[in-house]
Amino acid sequence: MNILALETSIPQASLVLVCNGDVVVSEHWETERNHDSYLFPALQKAMNALGPEKPELILVGSGPGSYGGVRVALAAAVGLAQVTGARIAAICSWAQLAEPGAIIVSDARRGNWTIRREDGSIAVITDEQLPELLKNGYKLLTPETGDKLIQKGIHPHRDKLTPTADGLVRTWLAMSDEEKNKALATPAEPIYVRPPHITTPHRKPWEIRH
Repeated sequence: MNILALETSIPQASLVLVCNGDVVVSEHWETERNHDSYLFPALQKAMNALGPEKPELILVGSGPGSYGGVRVALAAAVGLAQVTGARIAAICSWAQLAEPGAIIVSDARRGNWTIRREDGSIAVITDEQLPELLKNGYKLLTPETGDKLIQKGIHPHRDKLTPTADGLVRTWLAMSDEEKNKALATPAEPIYVRPPHITTPHRKPWEIRH
């Protein structure tokens, strides 16, 4: 199977093309904004490497993280799927960082923290709730530097963990058939740690209009 994976939820973004288990293209770039300036040249390289073949599956890291970065990747994935017939699956970018007995934590600002629990659920908790995780025996992992946690008197078990495109592929391959089918059947969209709008939009921002 030809799998194209895009991870743009963080400034250290990446793309990987895996064909029948072999990495054919692996691209990495760093940007706070303008992911499209880097993503589309990387996509062109991947499509050139495929030649007459097409991607059969496109994986997109859905965050938590940069909402704009994830939207760019989703828009690119939808466009490619329209042309190639590839299927799309959005996968939590933090799933590849998970460890048994650990919770992933990131600063959500406003005195809040985004967490990913062991069961894969995403939630927002307050500063006051953060120490309770340690009291319950969980290790804390974070994709950020540990400075903000240390300021709270909490030392993370691991920090600076980086979601990658090849990590998305590994996560996909480790999923059960039931989990894969569910991911493919679920509309691909960013993970919102807070409601993005007061009202529900009629269409997703990246959907093609007819």
